Amino acid sequence: MANRTTANFVKAQAVLLGVFQKEELRFRFPATYLMFMLSGAIMFPNYTELRKREDRAVETNYKTRASRALGTSGRIHNHTGVKSDTATLTPSWTTYDDTFNTSLKQADNSLYPLDVQLADEMQNTVANFAEGLETVATAYIFANRSGVNIATAEGTFDATDDVFEITESTHGTRAIQITKSVMDANKYSGRYVFFCDTISFNKFEADLAQGPANSTNLSFQAGGITYVHSVELGALGAGLVSAYSAGFWIVAEMGSFGVLPWIPKQNKNGVSTKVNMFASMLNPIDNLMYAVHSYETLADASASNGSAQDVVTQYEISIDVALEHAPLTTADEEVFQAFGLV
Repeated sequence: MANRTTANFVKAQAVLLGVFQKEELRFRFPATYLMFMLSGAIMFPNYTELRKREDRAVETNYKTRASRALGTSGRIHNHTGVKSDTATLTPSWTTYDDTFNTSLKQADNSLYPLDVQLADEMQNTVANFAEGLETVATAYIFANRSGVNIATAEGTFDATDDVFEITESTHGTRAIQITKSVMDANKYSGRYVFFCDTISFNKFEADLAQGPANSTNLSFQAGGITYVHSVELGALGAGLVSAYSAGFWIVAEMGSFGVLPWIPKQNKNGVSTKVNMFASMLNPIDNLMYAVHSYETLADASASNGSAQDVVTQYEISIDVALEHAPLTTADEEVFQAFGLV
């Protein structure tokens, strides 16, 4: 029942405690999104100072690769060459928000004090952002999977689905090894992040169970690789032409992707006026500051456990998020390489 009317003293409702309340308020841990958090500041170290307001564009420059075949003409007096070039990347922010309200008198006839009810609203908001941004991050890596993959050993690149396919019956137990070789063939080295659907995550964890592994927060590390359980990736892979149901994962080099969170300076500074308030709150899941905007209105809140003469406070929690990855100049090539067992 809405607005906690089940908690009215007159109905003598019991309070749900412990695991029963915990299960109702559960949410999926945003493992995919939090992986983006690890390298955002490295990619754009001063973006918070550059972006003064929501409508200001931020442009970053990067050097492009000048790939040339080696010559065999020897040392000549009239050799000529060309200059290398640069390109630009403009991060794109999207504002995500969640709203709720409370009324001044809604706790007068309730088992829960108003501050407890407000804390509950905030807890639900945190959960909504965790699940919502996890969906956004998972959709981002899927939509930005590379259409270019030059590897040919022990697998085939499907240019329709943009997925490097590994035959499960012959090479399935070596999928991790083959994936690493494919990444190396595409000139990616260093530490890899495997964003795995549930099936591939289970298979990889089982394959590596006999070796050193550190399970935590729906991800684990082994052999210089971080494996992330991207739950929603399974449905996305299954929706492709080849409908990858035996295991689907996307791999990128650590540090080649990141997230740029931002909130307005009024929220950072805590500005209050006669009609509204700008504030901020710390999200304990991602440890980021979120913008809080609130204002009060006179209202009849009797239909929502308040009173006919009441004051309603409207709250909006928001954050601007730009998911970004290292730009490449080759047409249709991206840093995220997709893999599937067939």
